[in-house]
Amino acid sequence: MEKQKIIGVCVTSIHKITIHKLLAALGTEAEKYGYSLHIFAPFSDLYHGSKSDIAEQKIFDLVPFDRICALILFSEIIKSEQVLKALAKKGLESEIPVLNIKGTFEDTCNIRYDAESALADIIRHVIEHHQCKRINFMAGIRGNSVSEKRIQIYRKVMAEYGYPVEEDRIGYGEFWTIPARKATQKFLDSPLPVPDAIICANDAMGIAVCDYLAEQGLRVPEDIIVTGLGGLQEREYHTPLLTTAVYDPVKTGTAIMEQLNGMLRGEISYHEDIRIPCKTVYTASCGCAIHEKQKTENRLVALFSMTEQERAYRHATYEFTTYVNSETTLQALEKHLPDYIQEPGLTGVNLYLHTDFVSLAGFPIPPDTDAPLILLKHMTEQEQSLSLLPRSLQELWTSPEETFEDAPQLLTIPLNILDDSFGFLTLEYHSDRILHECLYELVMTLSHLLDHIKKRMELLRTNQQVNDVSEQTIQSLAEIVEAKSEFTGLHVKRVSEYTRILAEAMGYSPEEVNNIRIASMMHDIGKINIPAEILEKPGKLTPDEFEIIKTHTKEGERLLRNTPGKIMETAKIIALEHHEKWNGTGYMGRSGQEIHQDSRIVALADVFDALVSKRPYKKPFSNERAREIIIGDRGTHFDPDVVDAFVDTFDQFREIHARYPD
Repeated sequence: MEKQKIIGVCVTSIHKITIHKLLAALGTEAEKYGYSLHIFAPFSDLYHGSKSDIAEQKIFDLVPFDRICALILFSEIIKSEQVLKALAKKGLESEIPVLNIKGTFEDTCNIRYDAESALADIIRHVIEHHQCKRINFMAGIRGNSVSEKRIQIYRKVMAEYGYPVEEDRIGYGEFWTIPARKATQKFLDSPLPVPDAIICANDAMGIAVCDYLAEQGLRVPEDIIVTGLGGLQEREYHTPLLTTAVYDPVKTGTAIMEQLNGMLRGEISYHEDIRIPCKTVYTASCGCAIHEKQKTENRLVALFSMTEQERAYRHATYEFTTYVNSETTLQALEKHLPDYIQEPGLTGVNLYLHTDFVSLAGFPIPPDTDAPLILLKHMTEQEQSLSLLPRSLQELWTSPEETFEDAPQLLTIPLNILDDSFGFLTLEYHSDRILHECLYELVMTLSHLLDHIKKRMELLRTNQQVNDVSEQTIQSLAEIVEAKSEFTGLHVKRVSEYTRILAEAMGYSPEEVNNIRIASMMHDIGKINIPAEILEKPGKLTPDEFEIIKTHTKEGERLLRNTPGKIMETAKIIALEHHEKWNGTGYMGRSGQEIHQDSRIVALADVFDALVSKRPYKKPFSNERAREIIIGDRGTHFDPDVVDAFVDTFDQFREIHARYPD
C-alpha cells in the first residue's frame, strides 16, 4: 500500500497534561508541512510489565506501518525497552524513518534534549549574576549515567571559575522528594559553611529542597539560591517559582518536524542525530524575578476552574455508570455513551471492540464474521450511529467515514482491565480542546463498564450451563447424596468448598472456579452402583472388595460421558481421575501432568475431608494431623503446587470443616 502523509506517534502516559502540550506543538508543526498524526497511547508508561501493561502495550500492534511515512517514538516516556525495540525494528523493516526522542537505537534518528548545556548555563548564571561561590550540587542516583554526566558538568563549570569542588557539597537525591530532603539535611549538617546555592539535577528535587529549607527556617533565595532542571509541571504552582531549564514543547515540535521533513525530502540522512536546546528560565528561586502575586493567583484560579470541570465530569460518569449498570448490557452502553463524550472535548469517537467480546455480550453481529474487531459505535458532533462493522487490522484505517479523514490528528487508546483487553477508542484529537483528566475518566469508566458487562455475561453463561445439566445427572447426584451413610452426609459439600478455595488460590478465573466447584460434587457419582456393604464396611477391605471400589471412577466417567456442558465435561474428568497420584501409583497409573489439574485439586480436597471425617473403618484425624499427612505426601500422592496452595489456605479449610460438620 502506498505510504501516505501520516506520521505514526507512539507515546504513553496520555493522562498527563505535559504529554498533551508536547503533542499539541508537534501536531501544529506537522500540519504546517501537510502531515497528519496518528497517535497510539496507553495510559501506563509500561514500566512494571504488569498484566495491565501487557494488555495496554498491544495498542502498538495497531500501528499501520504500511500506510505511515514515518514513526516517532517517545522513548523516555515508554519505559519498556522491549516494546521500543520492537517498534523501531518494524519501522526500519517498513523502510520508513524512525525518530527516537530521548533514546538511542542503531539506525534510527536519535533526538535528545541538550539539558547539560542548560545546566552549565544555570551554574554560570548563579556564579556571575549572584556572586555565588559555595555551590552544592544535588545529583540523582549514584552511578546513574545521567546523574554522573550532570556531576561532571558541575565540576567542569566550577573549575572554569577556579572554585574547588568539595565532595561533601555533592549529594544524591535520587531524582525524587524523600531522598532529596535527606540529602539537603546532610548539606546542612556538614561542617562546611552553608552553601550560597544548591543546584539540583531535576525539578522534583529542586522543589523538595525549597520546601525543606523553608521548614528549617531558611529563605529561598535570600539565604540559599535553589535551581532545578526539566520544567516539571508542578513548578508552575510552587512558591517561589523555581529557576530551571524547560523542555520547550514548541522547540521540540519544530525540531522534530524540520528533521523529519528533511529526511523525507532526501535532504538529511536518516541516521543523523540532533540535540534540542533547553530553554533556561531564571525566576524567583534565584532572585531574578520578584514573586508576582497576581500571576500566582491567576494560575490558581485556572487550576481551580479545571479541577471543578473534572469534578463535575466525574459526577457525570458516575451517572453514566449507574445507567449502564442498571442493565449491564452493550445495548445500554451504546445508548448512553454519546451523552458523555462532549465534556472531555471530543468531537469524534469510534468504539472498536473485539469480536469475541461482542459475541459473548450477546450483541448480534453479522453472520460468518471472522474479523477480530467490530466497530460498535461511531460518534461525531453531527451524527451518532451503531455500526456493527467487522474490521480486520488491514482495513481498519482505510474507511474515511470511520477514521475522520479530515482530522489532522487521531488518538487511539486501549480499553482493558488488567490483562483483559476489550478493544480501543479512536478519537478525533484536537489537543487544544481536550480536557486530559476528563478523557482519562471517560476511558477508565468505559473500561470498567465493559468489564462488568463481560463478567455478567460469563455469570449468565455459567448459570445457563448449570441449568442445562440433564435431569438424569441431577437425579443421579441426589441419589448419591441420599445413599451416603450418616458418617459422610456433608462430604460432597465440604469437598466442593475445599475445591473452590484451592482453585482460587491457584489463579482460576471466577468462571473456572465455579465450574470446578460444581463439578467436584460429582466426583464419587460412580459409587451409585457399589454395594452398600462394601462402602460401609467397618474393617479392612479384601483385595476383591478393593477392586470393586476402584470401579467407581470409570463408572462415574461412564455415567457423565454423554452429558452436555463445560461443567459436566469437567465432572467427567474429575470422576475418572480423582484417585490418581502424582507419582503414578493411583488407580490407573497416570502421573504428574498426565493428570488434569482439576483432578489433582479435587484429589487433595477429597483426601483431606476423608482424613478429618469419621468413617466406619477409622476415627477422624485432627485438622493439624491431616495437614501433616498431606504435606508429607507432597510430590508423591499430591501435586506439589496444589499442596502449596493448601498450606497457604489452611485456615480456610479449618473454617469449612467447622462450618459443615457431619
